[in-house]
Amino acid sequence: MTTRDTRAIWGWGALIVLLAANALVFGVLFFPARQARLDLEGRTRDLEQQARSLQREGRSSETILTAMRDVEEFSRGFPGRTDLVSLMARLTKLASSLALHVPDTDYRPSAMKETGLTKVTVQMGVDGPYEKLRRFLYELEGLRRFLVIERLSIKDLKGTAGVQAQLQLALYLR
Repeated sequence: MTTRDTRAIWGWGALIVLLAANALVFGVLFFPARQARLDLEGRTRDLEQQARSLQREGRSSETILTAMRDVEEFSRGFPGRTDLVSLMARLTKLASSLALHVPDTDYRPSAMKETGLTKVTVQMGVDGPYEKLRRFLYELEGLRRFLVIERLSIKDLKGTAGVQAQLQLALYLR
């Protein structure tokens, strides 16, 4: 064997040793780094999902808050319970201003727990000319936010130019 062959063998040996050392370093450093990178990507995906979830919850809580504000504003549009007497006087005054006679009025309050409102059922008899009664009903419809005409029955009064109406109204109060 010559020196040149010996050098070639040593060269190939050194190359094999360097390749083995590189493979060992590659295995020792690359695989844990790869695993750490995969773990970080997984945690990043989890955090992104949590962020999206929190954004959705934030939007839904904003929606709930807006809805609650709308409900509060809507309920402020209803008269208070203390206004019941004045509302009843307003109904009677409206009827008398249209030359209608109100022989009887009866009302029964009942609480509506789920809404926080009080419903007052009003039974009211009204007598007078048909045209005036129609105008009275039109005026009542203008109070629609807190007053609902639940039942209406009209009876012709024989021998007179008038009609008699029985109204069942519902007043909604805070």
